[in-house]
Amino acid sequence: MDKISIDHAPGQFNLYQFPDKFVVEPVLGEGSLEIDRYSNDVNLKITSRQQPLQSSHQAIKVERINGLVGIIELVSGPYLIFIKSATSVGMFNDAEIFKVVEAELVPFKSSNLHLSERERRINQNFVEMLKNVLSTENFYYSIGMDISRSFQWLSENASPELHLLPLLQKVDKKFVWNAKLSEKFNNVEFSKFIQPLIHGFVGIRRCRVNNLSFNLALISRRSVYRPGVRFHTRGADSEGNCANFVETEQLVEFDVGGKSSNSSSNNKKVVTSRHIASFIQIRGSIPLYWTQKPNLKWQPTPSLKSSADEQFNCFKQHLNNLLDCYGRDALTGNPRKILLLSLLNQYGREKNVGSQFRSVVEKIRIPSVKYIAFDFHRHCQSLNWKRLSYLKEEIMPDIRQFGFFSTHLSIQGDFWIEANPENRQYQNGFIRTNCMDCLDRTNVVQALIGIESLRFQLQYFGIINESVFNFDAWPEFVYTFKNLWADNGDICSKQYAGTGALKTDYTRVGKRTFGGMVNDLNNSLTRYFKNNFTDGYKQDALNLFLLNYTVDRNSLPERADHSIINFDSNGAAIAGAIFSVTMTLLCILISDNISASFFWFVIFILFMGFIWVNGDDFVDNPLLVPTSEKIGKKD
Repeated sequence: MDKISIDHAPGQFNLYQFPDKFVVEPVLGEGSLEIDRYSNDVNLKITSRQQPLQSSHQAIKVERINGLVGIIELVSGPYLIFIKSATSVGMFNDAEIFKVVEAELVPFKSSNLHLSERERRINQNFVEMLKNVLSTENFYYSIGMDISRSFQWLSENASPELHLLPLLQKVDKKFVWNAKLSEKFNNVEFSKFIQPLIHGFVGIRRCRVNNLSFNLALISRRSVYRPGVRFHTRGADSEGNCANFVETEQLVEFDVGGKSSNSSSNNKKVVTSRHIASFIQIRGSIPLYWTQKPNLKWQPTPSLKSSADEQFNCFKQHLNNLLDCYGRDALTGNPRKILLLSLLNQYGREKNVGSQFRSVVEKIRIPSVKYIAFDFHRHCQSLNWKRLSYLKEEIMPDIRQFGFFSTHLSIQGDFWIEANPENRQYQNGFIRTNCMDCLDRTNVVQALIGIESLRFQLQYFGIINESVFNFDAWPEFVYTFKNLWADNGDICSKQYAGTGALKTDYTRVGKRTFGGMVNDLNNSLTRYFKNNFTDGYKQDALNLFLLNYTVDRNSLPERADHSIINFDSNGAAIAGAIFSVTMTLLCILISDNISASFFWFVIFILFMGFIWVNGDDFVDNPLLVPTSEKIGKKD
């Protein structure tokens, strides 16, 4: 595990925008980064703080920033992306974690007069797409720790060589959303100016149980492979990457020992010993070739078009990815277990996908891989949420057997180091949970698993004794825990489906409420609109930001704007439906002409019938064809 410095760097910079170059200068420290706006060259200039910046021009603009995101090539040329402002989420293990509040794009070229009118329009569409992604909540970074990797991975793979690498060169690029954007800065000298961003959720809460305090944190990391939105991105691709793949790490930081400091006016304890615990869960779309394209229906029917052999190979590739990442002890090579927990309905439109999933799992026959199917909606029908106890009883032996990662840190100088590395405890099994969207049902079950693992962790640390089977004696802690997990569920849901999660009232208060059902109805209606009429734009924006679609001025799309009504036959049908329903209402309200009202109503029904039958053509579909094969070959 990397050493953690107690005195963390603030990570702020001054950005000077000259007509001929950008200059990025650390607020603390020496050296400045120069980016030529004509040649696009990036150079590091070693200067002292007293040495003035040199340029043949006067700076157009000077501002304080929180670091660079990267450089992206658009139609008019390259754009510099930087973090304009960020807010602290909290401290964990003496490292501060920040959430991006505002990011900005600045073009290298001062004008776009070299572009045609069509090129200018498409370039502006691309700029707006990038702003849309950057304005999405919950991009995070940290200066003092690598939040793209779990504590267990950092511990198992610790080495002096890894410790000496700059942060950008040792992050897990699977979870770093600006990894491609920052490739130009991927060396020791330049990388300190880049903030590696994860997308997902980070929450840190101070908790108290049994008169002992500890920090509880959740870090959810969304994969950059097979990115996308709910109905446009389902299943897995040929490389085994799944849609909506999220790794969630539940962390505990418990300080013990120490002595009172007489030099402090507050007479606080000087902490000299610390325990860290980590428990990882993963979620991801059903690892098969399947689609569920929006078509104006409330729930489109999933489609499985590949052969049984192709589905098996797809699942096998995904499973190999899981085993490579989670399924083997990095130190001993011993296999770790993976529990595949499916919450799909075993009837209706989800049945075929669930049956195919079960079929490939049974065919693979790997002893370390276990499969459990729990029909969430059947067991919990009529709001009978107590039946989740059946699932809890079934998976409890696995939670206990899988364990969790734990290490003991002691302070040496200005650093925390592992006191007894040989006494580390490892998580030896991982639970992969999925429902159809990997959102609502998955959130409920992951929170249930999380609190059981936390109980074992607090028992291990001596915060509670082993006879404790629940946290009912500490209602304030239960409230904090449930809301932390519900916040995580809401954010993960917004990023994939466009709204907060459903069923969060159960996660927050342990039961279904009337307010929760009203909120679910509102979220369901909002999802329907966004999934059908705005998600194509969002899918394009994600592919552009992650460079799955690369801009080629010689091969631009016909159009990059998204609108509900266009100047084509589909747009005419929508306009006709709006006009005919308006005429129907006017005839009813203003005149007594029943035949005219009936005529316009029939016209309205005909238009709506045409739209409904051809729903695939009326939804907002992506317009940008990805150039990256990681989007998948089986869509």
